Amino acid sequence: MGEVAARPVLLADADVLIDYVRSDPRVLRLVAEHIGPVKILRQVLDTVDQLSEADCRELALEIVDLPTETLLEAGQGSGALSFEDRLCLLACKANGWTCISNDRVLIRSCDAEGIPFRRGLRLMVDLVAGGHITKQRALRVASAIHAANPYHINEDVLSAFNEALEAV
Repeated sequence: MGEVAARPVLLADADVLIDYVRSDPRVLRLVAEHIGPVKILRQVLDTVDQLSEADCRELALEIVDLPTETLLEAGQGSGALSFEDRLCLLACKANGWTCISNDRVLIRSCDAEGIPFRRGLRLMVDLVAGGHITKQRALRVASAIHAANPYHINEDVLSAFNEALEAV
């Protein structure tokens, strides 16, 4: 019998949460059930008006409280990353988690630090590949996300998503 591959622990940033909550929050539950546990930092949740703690429980999303030292370290950072994005970066680095984001600056920072990352739409490609959602549903959700968030999910990102779906 072969080894079972470990499911990655995923940490979602605010952009990904907002995108899915506005378009189809049930996708987040499917990700938690079939791809890997999804964690949300309390400080990130506090910035997402569309999502409550009760919603998180219903969607199988785990809220994480970080140690004070991590909060202080993130508060001393500077540059293009927001405080919440610095928290995501530090939490992923400390715990070996995979950062889920559509933010180019956070993705570049993860890449530079050797932290695994996934783009938010890529989660639906994985769900389609596993037979958990249809391509049509994934395309509908991606189109809704693009309409609501054309800055992070621009035409190039949507085109790359469509190509990835076609390869499944």
